[in-house]
Amino acid sequence: MKYVVIILVSLLTEHARAQDLISVANTFLNDKNYVEAKAAIDEAFQAVEAKQNPRAWYTKARVYHEILKSNDPAIQEIKADQKQLVTTIAEAYKKTKELTDPSNNLHILANNQIELLWADFINNGITDFQSSKFSRASELFEKAQILKPADSTGYLYAALSAQNAGQYQKAIDNYLALRDFMRLSKNAYNGLIVCQQALGVPDTQQLDIVEEALFEYPNHLPYIFQEISILIRLKRFEAAESVLKTSIQRNPNNAMLVLRQADLYDRIFKEAYLNGEPERSERYFEMASRSYERYLTSFPNDFTANYNYSVMINEQANRVYVRVNLMSKEEYEIRGKETEQIGHDWTRRALPYMEKAREVNPKDEKVMRALKVYYERLGMTEKLAQLNEGN
Repeated sequence: MKYVVIILVSLLTEHARAQDLISVANTFLNDKNYVEAKAAIDEAFQAVEAKQNPRAWYTKARVYHEILKSNDPAIQEIKADQKQLVTTIAEAYKKTKELTDPSNNLHILANNQIELLWADFINNGITDFQSSKFSRASELFEKAQILKPADSTGYLYAALSAQNAGQYQKAIDNYLALRDFMRLSKNAYNGLIVCQQALGVPDTQQLDIVEEALFEYPNHLPYIFQEISILIRLKRFEAAESVLKTSIQRNPNNAMLVLRQADLYDRIFKEAYLNGEPERSERYFEMASRSYERYLTSFPNDFTANYNYSVMINEQANRVYVRVNLMSKEEYEIRGKETEQIGHDWTRRALPYMEKAREVNPKDEKVMRALKVYYERLGMTEKLAQLNEGN
């Protein structure tokens, strides 16, 4: 019995001391003596009973909250790790709520303080963002996440801020965190795509995000164009061709899809020839020609389309000239001139598109070099002289 009494007295003494320390902490808090307030509440939590006491948790939250807000030089060391400090505050307020009924005054006060602190971080972050202090804004928004981890605002704003600060991996992490509790918006997917490009993420990983974006927004053309570009870079031409055909069927009047199709067919035309598939190469040449001409009917002054179409046609001429150069003297005497003329015919077909490209951009060096070759091949000495004089 004696031992039971001693243990009981010890427990009561420990409980009473914890209660006294909570009161002491509140007194120091009211006097703005945050160092002593922190020491008192930290000591109070050495007692097991404090962890089940909502008043203790609320006092701890308020002490650390005031330390966070204070500019007193004496407590700057305590504030060195701001995210950890906010985590401690959030935990203390949330434990206060867990240990009390919703109608309890401490529960209401704790909830209000969470909302107020969260709003402070959001508002200050917006102010910094608008002042182009993007890195600091991102940090503030990430602190807001600690207080309300299921609220999308902190994650979206942190992602946008990090993206503008050039902190692309941090931006990606925040965008991806949004997926845990909401459908990503187009703006979020746009940010993910831009950040991955900026980081030079492998094309296969970029494709995963673009395809996810297309699953959510299947008819959004920017994502379709992005998917096609990545598939082409991966040399998955058949997959890119399938995407393009479907997209053009759904958007028959979209000229940019037609131009992208021309570019894809152009690439396949060249690759098939290198792979020893001349018939496939010729088939895709005709398909590319139709797409280029369809596009140029609507946009005759497009520099890139004119230049690329001319280069593609000239590839046919080059193939002929290579055959001529490989002829023996006897072969050349028999059919060399005739074969050479076929190459000239291709060059004549390519010429107007390259001349149009020069008309659109007279200073482009690639165009000037190509036209010199064309004029020399066709013996157009007057045109060649004018071109040289222009330089």
